[in-house]
Amino acid sequence: MKKIISEKSSITKKAAKIDRSAIIFEERKEEALVLTEAEPFTGDKSIYDSMINHNKYLNTYNIDTHHSPGWMMDIKKIVSGKPFSYDHLYTRVDKTLNYYNYVRSKGTYLTAYHSDGYSRIKETYNRLLKFSYDKGLQLQGFFYEEVMLDELSVKGYEKYLIKVFVQILK
Repeated sequence: MKKIISEKSSITKKAAKIDRSAIIFEERKEEALVLTEAEPFTGDKSIYDSMINHNKYLNTYNIDTHHSPGWMMDIKKIVSGKPFSYDHLYTRVDKTLNYYNYVRSKGTYLTAYHSDGYSRIKETYNRLLKFSYDKGLQLQGFFYEEVMLDELSVKGYEKYLIKVFVQILK
């Protein structure tokens, strides 16, 4: 519980300093993740079911983490205009746990922040795509979503601060 509170406090302090309209380049270290498949998107229930299944998976393997789960979506879906649907739910874990099923690559990630509610999150994906196109950047892998400010920090689901990022090819 102390780790969770410490993590939330650190994220909240960082979030207070963020320029929410900026698109930035962020250097990220390699990170171990535990992935589960997301349910095909059919509405709020499929999101809820994906989260329940992810938590069950973590509990089954006794994976105790203080990190909040995030979402992954293949860039090919976004670029090709396919329906907006997540591929995976993930949780960052310490590599010393020796249990992870995916490694997010070290590298430069194009990052934007979204605070206009989940119903409009596709706008942030489109901002990142337009920025990368205008700058001649090639994106690879997955888009990642991490909630920075949630119900513990802000009032209402539509006020969450969400970090969206994707790796660029150098």
